[in-house]
Amino acid sequence: MAASVDPGRRLAADGEVVRWSGKDVTAVSVALRLLDLRQAASDDDGYPLARASVMNLLVYASEPSQIDVAIATVDELALRHPSRAIVVASRPGKTFALDAEVAIHRHPLATHGLVYERAILRPAGADPEGLDTLVIPLLIPHLQSFLWWLAKPNPHDPALQSLAGICDRLIIDSSLGSASELHDISERLAPPGAADPVTPGFGRLVMGDMTWTRLDAFRGALARIFDEGDRAEFLDGLQSVAITGCRGLTHPVSPAEVLFAGWLSSRLGCTAPTWVPNGVSMRHGRAGHRVIFSFGGVRGYRSPRPSDVHYPIDGIRLVAGLGRRTLDLELRCQGDGGRLTVKESGHPLVRRAVPMAQPAETEVLSRELARLGRDRIYEEAMASAALIQTGLTG
Repeated sequence: MAASVDPGRRLAADGEVVRWSGKDVTAVSVALRLLDLRQAASDDDGYPLARASVMNLLVYASEPSQIDVAIATVDELALRHPSRAIVVASRPGKTFALDAEVAIHRHPLATHGLVYERAILRPAGADPEGLDTLVIPLLIPHLQSFLWWLAKPNPHDPALQSLAGICDRLIIDSSLGSASELHDISERLAPPGAADPVTPGFGRLVMGDMTWTRLDAFRGALARIFDEGDRAEFLDGLQSVAITGCRGLTHPVSPAEVLFAGWLSSRLGCTAPTWVPNGVSMRHGRAGHRVIFSFGGVRGYRSPRPSDVHYPIDGIRLVAGLGRRTLDLELRCQGDGGRLTVKESGHPLVRRAVPMAQPAETEVLSRELARLGRDRIYEEAMASAALIQTGLTG
């Protein structure tokens, strides 16, 4: 039985924030406290604050350090994506108990508007399959629900299955897991009705991946390079793709490397991966010949500091040939941009800087929240990445 809560004693106004917290409570009582806060909160003229939420944003944090990251991120996104944010931070325990904190935030630029509401649920000893029952009373009806999964993206995780079952969109970070799990993620989250689905998985869920969004700058830069002149013709004569990950030489291939290779191979229609040293060989969909995709790390690699610009991959090199014409293209990360080197038959050597601004993590999440429909290119890239990973493991 949850302990009774005295809202008059626990309500407090702190500048632009009205807060409440309680221990050993129920999910229903937390929802009621949110209503109490809205009635207690008003602007400087005494007008009640109107809700401006455009979505329910669920955040699942598996580590204590992730809670602060989640709170800071949803606070920063309040103006662009005002939401009812619900952070679920499960803790181990022998018996079930729920502690909770709720807050209503009003941005200084808002006149009579409530920017967003935030609830932090700290269940101890909760059944992971029943986490949805803690969240459902807090959801605003008729709004889309997004799940930002901060833990390792394991499709078989009962907590993920429970929370994803009440959401419309799932946002994962495949880099938190290993490349070997891409095949499982792709199969489990296959869209319903897809040709030859292996496992329908979560069905209607629309999935996004922060690792994919971090690759935007690299994919955009490469596409612009092939848009120049008649370089696009060389894609039919592609012979090899060497991807260098941001990792040490002995570290395993990262999800970002395989996902980038999956994007390129899916655009070219590459199929039938077979193992080769340090990579896979795939049949070019249009030309029919084999293309080598290889993966490597950086000698003497050091993990970046939090303040450094961090790219998911360090560089890529493509070699192609059409008759007597050849193309050798290399794109490397350098500071907050890229460095391009192009050796092309009949053309002078090209060395130039390429704009490749890497977005901050808050911007990465913002882009995922703004993407409402299915990203077919990502889904195809993930499916191809899963094939590549299968080839890498023999």
